[in-house]
Amino acid sequence: MTEVSARLATPASSEADATLLTNLFQLYLHDLTAFTDFYDVGEDGLFYPDYLRGWVRHESPSQLPYVLREGERPAGFALIGRAPYPLMGKGRDYRVCEFFVLNRSRRGGVGRRAAHAIFDELHGVWEVSELPNNARAIAFWRTVVGEFTGGRYEETIEHGDVVQVFTSRPRR
Repeated sequence: MTEVSARLATPASSEADATLLTNLFQLYLHDLTAFTDFYDVGEDGLFYPDYLRGWVRHESPSQLPYVLREGERPAGFALIGRAPYPLMGKGRDYRVCEFFVLNRSRRGGVGRRAAHAIFDELHGVWEVSELPNNARAIAFWRTVVGEFTGGRYEETIEHGDVVQVFTSRPRR
């Protein structure tokens, strides 16, 4: 099985990480247009609005961008909000804000293993949310969170989105 890693893209990371995240984010926004009219394409062919700039410039310590890799190959990204991230429920420490895995890496456990690695690294109360009409994302996160927690999580509807809430603790 190919090694999967989730590495925090820090300010000390290479400029290549910022470029990789920027380019992958456009693919992610393309995928989201199947579920929401919030994003559109400009005359330059790029999707907007694009909120990634703050993440790759490390404008806030509440924004943790991760590069996902399958072996040495880029496989996707995860954007994790850390309290006091403004778009997070009360009493929560972390939020999966955006999570993307390239098509070639889907269905092989890459996303699951990367998410578990991040949950193992960052302990506390987590929230993950999905657009209500994105059935694949809902099924994915129910499975990933369910496996990680042994089924010990809560699921609610918040602001119209499906949300899983759980606690990540150090493993013994």
